[in-house]
Amino acid sequence: MANSAIVIGGGIAGSSSAYALAKRGIKVTLIERNAEIASAASGNPLAMLYPRLSGDDLSSQFALDSYLYSLAFYQSLNLPASDFSMCGMLQLGFNARELSRIKKVATRNYPTSVLQYISHDQASTIAGISIDHDALYFPTAAWIQPKNLCHYLTQHPNITIINTQQVNQLIKQAQGFEVYSHHHLLATADVLIIANANDAQILLPDLPLNTKAVRGQVSVLDSTINSRKVNTIICSDGYLSPSAYTAQSHCLGASFSDTETTLAEPLDLTLAEADHTSNLNKLNNISPALYQDLKQNLTGGRVSYRCSTSDYWPLVGELIDGANLIKNPVRPSASSESLPWLSGLYINAAHGSKGFTSAPLCAELLASMICHQPLPVSNELACQLNPNRFLLKTLGLKKLAKTIASQHKISG
Repeated sequence: MANSAIVIGGGIAGSSSAYALAKRGIKVTLIERNAEIASAASGNPLAMLYPRLSGDDLSSQFALDSYLYSLAFYQSLNLPASDFSMCGMLQLGFNARELSRIKKVATRNYPTSVLQYISHDQASTIAGISIDHDALYFPTAAWIQPKNLCHYLTQHPNITIINTQQVNQLIKQAQGFEVYSHHHLLATADVLIIANANDAQILLPDLPLNTKAVRGQVSVLDSTINSRKVNTIICSDGYLSPSAYTAQSHCLGASFSDTETTLAEPLDLTLAEADHTSNLNKLNNISPALYQDLKQNLTGGRVSYRCSTSDYWPLVGELIDGANLIKNPVRPSASSESLPWLSGLYINAAHGSKGFTSAPLCAELLASMICHQPLPVSNELACQLNPNRFLLKTLGLKKLAKTIASQHKISG
C-alpha cells in the first residue's frame, strides 16, 4: 500500500481524491497552480447536485450511483446549512422531448425516496410557485458551496497544500514519482494523481485524452418577494437555485459552448451578455412569471471552463505508457497485464458540469484501486471510465479498452 501521494489540481476532483487517500492514512501533497484551491471550474457560487437519467443504461447508472454517493458523502461531513442544503429539485417536462424522458424514467420504479413523477399541481405546491409542467421530483437533491467544500476537504491533517505552482514535468523513478515546476522539484511520492482538468493533456502528451474545454457562464440575480417563495432547485434546460443560501440572490445557469482554444493562451473569462440572455431564456422555460419578475435583476455571474471528453465520460483510473504501447503494440487478444502500465500514476478528470456529483465517487474508486480494496462501482462502470480507452481503441485494442485500469492489482 502507498504511504504518500501527490495530487495535481485543487478543484473538486483533486480535493476529493486527496481526501479519499488522506482518510486512509496516506500523506498527500496537493499542488494547485492558483493562489487558492477551487479557483477554476470548481469556484462557481453554487453547485447543483442532481442526476440526469434517461432510462436503463450505463450512463444513468453512473449518474444515479454518483448522485447517491455524493449526497451521502456530503451529509457525512456535517457541513453548515449555509454550505449545503438538500432542498430537493424539480426536473420539468417543459417540452415534448423532456416530458417523454421523465415519463420513461418514472417507469423504472425507482424508490420514491430517490425520485417521483408528479403533476404540475403537485410541482407547484413543492416549488412554492406556480409550475405549468409535470415533473420528476428528487426530494434529496441539493446545492453546495463549491469553494467552501474544497477548503473543508483539504483541511484534513494528512493533506499539505502547495499553491501557486504549475506542474510542467513529472518523472517516474523506481521508488515513485517526482513532480517539477520549471526544473524545481516540488514533491516526491509513491503515487501520483492527475486532477488538473484541461491541463492534464499537457502532462500526458503521449496519451490521447480527447478532452475539450467547455465554456460555461452562470448568472446571479437579485431575488424578489415573489422569487423568495421558491423552495427547491427547478430545472428546464437550465437551473434556478432557491435564494435560501443568502436570501438575497439566485444562481441561474448555465450556458455551455465548446471553445477552440490553445491551453497556452489565457482563457477568456469575460462575462458575455449573450450568455446571460441564454440563461434568462432557460428561466423563461422554467417559469414565464419568474422570468418577468427577475429579468431586470441581473447583478453578475461567473465564467469557467469545464473539462469534458469527446464521449462525455470522465477519465478515472491508472494510466499506461502511450509512447511505449505505440512502439511495442500488443495483440488484440492480449490481457490487461501485458499493457505497459505506469504503475502508481492515476487520473481523475473530465467531469464536465457534474463534477460535484461525480468526482467524489471517482475519488473513492481511485483510492480503492490504490489501496487494493473492493471497488465502489461495478466492473462495467470502472471499464467505461478507463482513461486509456481512446488510445486503445485507436490501436484496435477495443477489447482491452473494456478492461478496468489496474484490474490485475485489485483484490476483492
